[in-house]
Amino acid sequence: MKTRKIITLTVLTIVVLFVYYSINAAPLVSDEEYTYISGVTWYKTYDEGTRIAREQGKPMFVYFWAIWCKFCEKLHTEVYPDPDISKILKEDLILVAVDLDENKEDARRFGVQFPPNLIFFTSEGEIITRISGFVPKKGLLPVLEKIVEGHTSEVESPTGELPQTRER
Repeated sequence: MKTRKIITLTVLTIVVLFVYYSINAAPLVSDEEYTYISGVTWYKTYDEGTRIAREQGKPMFVYFWAIWCKFCEKLHTEVYPDPDISKILKEDLILVAVDLDENKEDARRFGVQFPPNLIFFTSEGEIITRISGFVPKKGLLPVLEKIVEGHTSEVESPTGELPQTRER
């Protein structure tokens, strides 16, 4: 009987420590207005991003992600923090991060069913290209550079997909 109590208390302690660590290890990724990923501030909805993109005349990058997505985590830790990519994200694009678990309306609007999914738009809301799945730095950087240089007709998806247009 005593052994059973010790095992139960040990398991309970491990579970409590795991829950505590999990809660405290998760970074703040969003508030009411913005999502914070890789030290960059992103709008939370397509409509808000579109409004700002039109006002500022900048292209827009809509990133569909989920907290449980391992490839999204890889984008957050390996790709977006890269100095070349981070500079373009912060200075040249309007950023929207759509959490697929919270914003199902924008996911349906663009037919996104799984993360990560990256869609690039002109400032007027026309799709330039979309990338489904993980893309490493060497694949994303040329796409970003062509978009910010205004060579949108030359942009090719690094996954080999053709740009897909879709009604907004």
